[in-house]
Amino acid sequence: MLPCNGLPAWQIHPYHMKNFAFNAKADQHNKKAEASHFSGHFEEAIVHAEKARKLAPHMAKPYYWAAFSSLELHRLDDAYRFAQEGLAAHPGQPEIASMCARILAAMGKLEDARTMLRDCVASHPRCLEGWANYAIVLNKLGMHAEAKQASLKAIEIAPDHPAILANYANDLKNTGFAEDAIRVLQRAAAIAPTNKNIRSNLLFMLLFGEKTGAQDLLTEASRYAQMLARERLPKLAVQPRPRSDRIRIGILSNDLYRHACAYFLIPLIANLDRARFEVVALGLHAYHDNVTHKISIYCDRFVNLANKPDGEVVKLIREENIDVLIDLGGYTGTSPLHYMVHGLAPVQLTWLGYPGSTGMPAIQHRVTDWIGDPAGAEPNYTENLLRAPGPFAVYHPLVGNPLTVYQAEYQVRETPALRNGFITFGSCNNIGKLTDRTLRMWSAVLTRCPGSRLLVEAAGLDTDEVKVPLLERMQQAGIDTERVACILREGKNQYLTYHDIDIALDTSPVTGGTTTCDTLWMGVPVVSLAGPAFHTRVSAPFLHAVGLGGLVCETEEAYVEMAAQLAADVEQLNALRLSLRHRFEKSAIADVAGFTRWFEDQAAQLISQHRDVSHLKPRTQDGVFCNGAWHSMEELVLTIGLLLQEGRHIELNSLLENMSAKWSKHWLIAFALGEMAQREGRYDRALELLMEAVNLRPYHLPLYRLLSVRMREGGHDTSPVADILQQQFGLDLALIDSQGKPSTYEILGIQVLEEAA
Repeated sequence: MLPCNGLPAWQIHPYHMKNFAFNAKADQHNKKAEASHFSGHFEEAIVHAEKARKLAPHMAKPYYWAAFSSLELHRLDDAYRFAQEGLAAHPGQPEIASMCARILAAMGKLEDARTMLRDCVASHPRCLEGWANYAIVLNKLGMHAEAKQASLKAIEIAPDHPAILANYANDLKNTGFAEDAIRVLQRAAAIAPTNKNIRSNLLFMLLFGEKTGAQDLLTEASRYAQMLARERLPKLAVQPRPRSDRIRIGILSNDLYRHACAYFLIPLIANLDRARFEVVALGLHAYHDNVTHKISIYCDRFVNLANKPDGEVVKLIREENIDVLIDLGGYTGTSPLHYMVHGLAPVQLTWLGYPGSTGMPAIQHRVTDWIGDPAGAEPNYTENLLRAPGPFAVYHPLVGNPLTVYQAEYQVRETPALRNGFITFGSCNNIGKLTDRTLRMWSAVLTRCPGSRLLVEAAGLDTDEVKVPLLERMQQAGIDTERVACILREGKNQYLTYHDIDIALDTSPVTGGTTTCDTLWMGVPVVSLAGPAFHTRVSAPFLHAVGLGGLVCETEEAYVEMAAQLAADVEQLNALRLSLRHRFEKSAIADVAGFTRWFEDQAAQLISQHRDVSHLKPRTQDGVFCNGAWHSMEELVLTIGLLLQEGRHIELNSLLENMSAKWSKHWLIAFALGEMAQREGRYDRALELLMEAVNLRPYHLPLYRLLSVRMREGGHDTSPVADILQQQFGLDLALIDSQGKPSTYEILGIQVLEEAA
């Protein structure tokens, strides 16, 4: 099925299919194929469709049912073949073309699907299925304004179709009309109260309602969970994968790719103690990218569950013999909860994906913290709350390309007000979070700070279909849009836009999460409004962690006043900005090792109620797990030295990337990158990286010796090095220089190789 935030268009019936001729027996088989399909007997449907095709090759419908039923069985190659044969026999037939595009999308070929659907609806503007699938594919591509227009075309044809209404609600949310989206989705749920995708989407959409509280979410989640529980599959005998002594952690998600969760997931799984734990990633998504690959190499196994029937997914997960199964999606996308309701592991918990209760007794625990869910929050959940001592998650920046954290363009710069002469407030949150309340608060901030500007970065702002309605809503909120700059969100600018923002303004009721971490890491303070429910407080734990709890406000008035106070003193604002990266990297947000040890203790304690794991002892030696093997620190150091010696920079770069999953920054990584740059003739870059290595390991004298040599070779003043040596060690630079230039092996501490050389 082709999902759109978990919503397929499978209910859309091809009412307007036409046959070019008639054959009574073939028609009987065709009708049986249709009936079998809609009763869920897909194998039978294919058999009848094939018989109809052989009896009457000129009929279009049998191709459609054969393709559709194969798609439902997740036999994508067969489905595509049937659709292609249908189009060869009936060129341009709209329902077959739409089905073919839907199959392409299921294969991850979204651009091909978009092109086919665009042509389909252009030539057949009354094709309901074409418009519905077109909207879904456009949304998947992030073309939300175009998706909304496609959904409206489908609604003109079928005003009360629940699946189309649900798609339209998603389009509304993605273009900033959250309250309208909730109303449309509630209408769809009233028409189809047992539709799992619609009910799941409603739980996600309710987060954006200004009046939605934690109890509202709990009530709706509990009702939905009760409905799911009635569909629980019996625990049939399976052949479980042999279990090692280690505790087996399962990660079930639809988002194991370049998604917000990756910034928190990768550091955790890369730091888990592999003497006590093994990790199985269970991916529900067909789309894979380089982040999917990164996640897979830090897991013991990656199980692809995409495009498989529910019963088979449940069976495959049970066969994995998981001890602790983690829901990493909640009621978003293809929900892991639709499977976890069947009780797939002795311990099941939810983390990160959904900021509310699952309402599901099968999910026993929820990972959170004391700021997001303060004391007294327990009645808002059916789960037991596992509160981390710091934030509920830890973060690494730039997980898709982690070595770029050392590049100059990602270093914190002075606050832009110093060069602009005015304050720029900004937001890089999704446009769906720009609710009316958010715009009201921003309007008040701009009024309170004359001459200030507002920068908004979001997907779709390069199109009038998204930009114009947003500016109109801003005007209605009292914002002078001449003071607003709209910037298109692009992957290459994910962090660089912050160089143009002095103060970030958070959204409400749903606050930033990953975006807040991005913002703080780039040195930009975030003013946030915290409500009583977790989804209104996601930014708060991160702000408290970096010592900026004062920027977490309890009222709209306090939010406006705090933004104005920050804007009033540019010099102080700049000092805060220049200190924030260091504060961030020393805070609990970046304490991946600390969070991981806490998480390990929780997992071990929970599974110990089901089996004895007391004999599992922590590994005392540091190192990195990747590609199914453990590599000790000694092995890593030796390998770095060898690869540098032999000039094997591609392999070295790959090794350093793998190390960066565990340590976002490490002196060994900076040093090795610098040595590669030096040998490639990029001397200024090499010097920058060597300085970074010194900063990361400030008490390693061989690094200072090399730094002094390189600075003299480049004609740089070495007095700053002399000052540091005198202050930190009481040593003269001349004494250090007299020891000569250290070798790579000496810096790495490789005594044996040094002697052999």
